[in-house]
Amino acid sequence: MTIREKLVRKVQSLPEESLSKVYEFVETIEKTDEQEGLLKRLQKIKIQGPKDFSRNIDLYMSGEKKIEDNLD
Repeated sequence: MTIREKLVRKVQSLPEESLSKVYEFVETIEKTDEQEGLLKRLQKIKIQGPKDFSRNIDLYMSGEKKIEDNLD
C-alpha cells in the first residue's frame, strides 16, 4: 500500500468536522513547498557600495572609511 493510499484511507475514516483541519494543513504544506529557499532569496539581494567594500568592510563598519566618499 502506498503512502497516498494510506492517507486517503485515513482521511476517509475521519469525522466530517475534522476535514477542514486536514485541508488547512495540506494547504500549508503546499504553500511551503512553493516558497523559495533562503539562499535563493539571498541571491536576489543587490547592494550598492564601493568596489573595495568586501575587502574593507571592517573599515566601513568602524567608520574609518565612509561609503559616501568611495562610491563611483
